[in-house]
Amino acid sequence: MRAHLIFTLLFVSFVSLNAQDSLRLTFKLDGFKDKDQIRIAFSEGQFNLPTDKPEITISRKLNSPEVMTVVYKSRIQSIWIDNNDIEVYIPKSGFVGGIISKGSPSQILWNSLLAANKEEKAQILEKNIDHKVTHNYLASRSNLLLPKDAERLLAKIPESIQKTAKYNLNLLELDKGAKLKEGDQMMDFVANTIDGKKVNTDNLRGDFLILDFASTSCGWCWIAYPRMVEIVSEYDNLSVLTFNEDYNYKGWASLAEKREINLPWPVLWEAENKKEIFSKYGINVLPTYLLISPEGEILERWTSGKEEKIQKMLNKHNVTKRNSQ
Repeated sequence: MRAHLIFTLLFVSFVSLNAQDSLRLTFKLDGFKDKDQIRIAFSEGQFNLPTDKPEITISRKLNSPEVMTVVYKSRIQSIWIDNNDIEVYIPKSGFVGGIISKGSPSQILWNSLLAANKEEKAQILEKNIDHKVTHNYLASRSNLLLPKDAERLLAKIPESIQKTAKYNLNLLELDKGAKLKEGDQMMDFVANTIDGKKVNTDNLRGDFLILDFASTSCGWCWIAYPRMVEIVSEYDNLSVLTFNEDYNYKGWASLAEKREINLPWPVLWEAENKKEIFSKYGINVLPTYLLISPEGEILERWTSGKEEKIQKMLNKHNVTKRNSQ
């Protein structure tokens, strides 16, 4: 609430700050009506822009360059902001792709990376290797570089960014090929939780197994978890693994805390062959569930986020309920 009040006051009265040390952000709105809602989100929080004025100016002091999102209805556009005088043109018609940002060195760097060919991208990244934009690009799009350049540049950045680049599959195009289907033998794998606990699916033979392929941003995953925890606790001879497509484990932990969700099974993030695992299982919809027999055969595959589907599948294959005779 306090941040919102400060932000609102800054719309009314601009406090002059040194442009080198602070952000002065001017929004120029085109075609919006008073009833329209534009929301921006950055490190200060999420705020509605007043659409009864064609131009709004705010000031802030950022700790470092960052991405700000602009949301209109269900459409989202992102721009880089930093401590500088920045002007953002936001049109109602042609909102997607129509936002123009001027004055942000970080956005200029990002645009240059998007426009460059693979060799040029590597040169730009190397010249700006300590920049936050470079870290963001390598974490999310290192697959767009030549393999030798990606390996060399990733070795120069913090280990946490290297891991994000390695384990975050959100923006990768998974290999197209033969996918495992019902009746096939599962592909065993070794993966780690964020605290380093290693899970080898080969060691889970003898139990039924639910593989839950998910992500931090998967709404249906979060909706299903509370009832899913209750359901699986009713069964013996059953193991569960959640394998997250992204590597936003801090965001995941924060959401789990807010929603008071405590999964009693391992949540996996890291695997040397993570891309191969998701590709082989053909994961292109989240959540995707697979029910595996005690012998390792894929019995069922479904993508519904409706938690009662899980119970239906377990009963169909006679997974033993606790205290049943």
